[in-house]
Amino acid sequence: MKKLLIDANPSVPYLVSGHVNGIGRTNFELIRALDDIRTAIPFEIELYTQNIRGVKATGLGTAFKSRHVYLRNNSRGNKLAAALRLRELTARYDLMHITHNFEYVAKPEKCIVTIHDAMMFSCPEPFLGHDFAREFFPPFARRAKAIITCSENSRREISRYMDVDPEKIFVAPWGVDHKMLYPHRVGPCRYTGGAPFFVSVSCDRGRKNTVATVKAFINFNRHNPTHHLVLVWRNPSDEVLRLIEENPDAKSRIHFASNISNNELADLYAGATCSFFPSRYEGFGLPIAESMACGTPVVTCRNSSLEEVGGDVAFYVDPDDIDAMSAIMDKFEEGSLSKDDLQEANHRQSMLFTWERCASLTLDVYKKCLEL
Repeated sequence: MKKLLIDANPSVPYLVSGHVNGIGRTNFELIRALDDIRTAIPFEIELYTQNIRGVKATGLGTAFKSRHVYLRNNSRGNKLAAALRLRELTARYDLMHITHNFEYVAKPEKCIVTIHDAMMFSCPEPFLGHDFAREFFPPFARRAKAIITCSENSRREISRYMDVDPEKIFVAPWGVDHKMLYPHRVGPCRYTGGAPFFVSVSCDRGRKNTVATVKAFINFNRHNPTHHLVLVWRNPSDEVLRLIEENPDAKSRIHFASNISNNELADLYAGATCSFFPSRYEGFGLPIAESMACGTPVVTCRNSSLEEVGGDVAFYVDPDDIDAMSAIMDKFEEGSLSKDDLQEANHRQSMLFTWERCASLTLDVYKKCLEL
């Protein structure tokens, strides 16, 4: 029986602390979704982890076999693993799935690689290591047997910027955990004292453009509203903190949430009147689908992949149009827009994105590459 090796290293932070970035989340959600359909998989799947702490993929609770190498999971360790052919010799796989854009491997032609976006070319941010990505991702992508990505926009950009044959790039959109994220009533928000609120999740610097949401709320706050703003943001930028300090009237209504559990995140989505995600660029736009899964409307932008996720249900603004964002806040405050009226349409849109569908589309790529 043929064997597929899946690199489960992006899931390790989840196994250690319960918190992961977007790539880590997509890694463990895909693995768990594949486990759910394992009886339909005509080949063996083995999970691979590499770290000196001994944190193994068995912690994901799947029925897949797990292989672990006690070696640092960093550039030096991965170069050594490739030079010694550790994965090839220990796992003896027919195909390996690298789920995190790039890896040092002995035989890229025996790999499928998930490249989540081409941001390093179309929307580069130096602090994310994009100089490295522009140099090393394209040659790896061209040598790989196939590429999986999460949106049609990413597929087009990977083909264009990395000079990859579009015929070997396959789209498997990310999903939403609909058992955790669904429309439900929640108690009073602990951040706002029970007052209604808007929410912004995945608040990072740069392209995430959360500062625009803060500026819009400060403008909106001049009308003495009842709504607050909750930002799920662990390390807010100095720019945002300074902006809030300069507007003391709004300061008491702006709250930061960090290190929250998945259930707390679901309650923030479900309890919010509206979610704001005015990003300048995304490979997918997971907070849009997650918010909609809870029945909460979303304000976002018509760029990159965002319209693929928001469909004709989201509210679209220019990422620099602060007045437009404030106007939408005003409409929800005064009642001319109602979350209750929009809940069903938003939830229906979110159902286009499931991890079951992502796993099924990914399985199709596996079978094609394994010639099954």
